[in-house]
Amino acid sequence: MEETEQVPGSFGPPAAVQVAHPPEELLHTGNAGLVIHRVGQVCYPYRAEARSFARDLQFFTNKALHPYATTLLYEELFGVRDRLHWLIHMRAPNDYARLLEMVDHNAEFQQVASGDRMPERGGGNWERMFVQGSFQERVIVPQHGFTHADGDDLEGLFAVPARHQTDQPDGSLLHSANAGVVIHRTGQVRFEYRKVARKLGFDWIGRLNEKLRDRVSAFLYEEQWGTQDRLHWFVHLRSLDDYRRITELEARDPLLRELTGMEVREGGVPWGAMFLDGTLNDTVLVPHHPAPAVSG
Repeated sequence: MEETEQVPGSFGPPAAVQVAHPPEELLHTGNAGLVIHRVGQVCYPYRAEARSFARDLQFFTNKALHPYATTLLYEELFGVRDRLHWLIHMRAPNDYARLLEMVDHNAEFQQVASGDRMPERGGGNWERMFVQGSFQERVIVPQHGFTHADGDDLEGLFAVPARHQTDQPDGSLLHSANAGVVIHRTGQVRFEYRKVARKLGFDWIGRLNEKLRDRVSAFLYEEQWGTQDRLHWFVHLRSLDDYRRITELEARDPLLRELTGMEVREGGVPWGAMFLDGTLNDTVLVPHHPAPAVSG
C-alpha cells in the first residue's frame, strides 16, 4: 500500500498527506526514537479556528525540524469531542532544542502562535481556542527490553525503533503515517508486576502482528518522562473494521485467551491483576483532514 493511499472504509487519507515531505523521509511510530504525545481540548465555539491553528502549528514544526522530527495531527473518533492530538516523532531528546529554537526565533511561527487570529471574534489566539490547562505532553519511547536492532547502527536514535518489534515487511507495516485508524491504549502497571506485565504486553502485540499481518501492526511503548510504569500501545489499523478482527482473534486464539486473562495457566497472573483498576484506556484516533471535520 502506498503511504498516501486512502484505505477503503477509513475516515480519510492517512496522516502522511498532512506533510509536504516524501513519505519515505517521515518519522513515525515505526521508526522514531521517541514520540511526544501532545493533547489539547478545543473550546467548542472556536472549533474551526482551533483546527486551523493546529494545522499551522504542524506545518511550521515540520518545515523547521525536518528531517529530525515529524508532526502528525490526529483527533479522537471515540472519546472526548473536539480533542486534538499531535504526535511529534523525534530521533532523540536533543532534537527538542530545535523546536525551542523555532519557537523563540522563527518570526513566521511567532505570528502563528501569538498574532491575532480572530480579529472578527473579539481577537485572540490559542489561549481562547483551547480550554485552559488542557494542553498536556507525554514523552514515550519504544519498549526496548525485548528487542534489538540486529546489529544495525541506530544512527542517533534514542531507542531501538518499534518496527523491530515485528517481522512484518516494510511494504505492509502500518504506523502513524499510513494507518487509517490508530488505537492508543494506556495502562498503569502495578509495581510488583513490572517485568511480567511488559512481557505479556509485548507478547500480545507479537500475536496480533503475527496473526493479523497486512491488517494490523501493533507496537509497545512506555513513558520515559512522566508516570513510572505506564505502558502505551499503538495499534495501527487499515480501517475500523479491523478492530473486530482483533476481538475475534482474542476470543478464539489460545495464546491470546491466556494473555488476556480468559484462560490462565496454574500459578499464572491474570492480565487484569497486573494493572491498577480503571487505568486501562483505549482512545481511537483518526488522521485529521480539513473537510469535513471528523467531529462533525
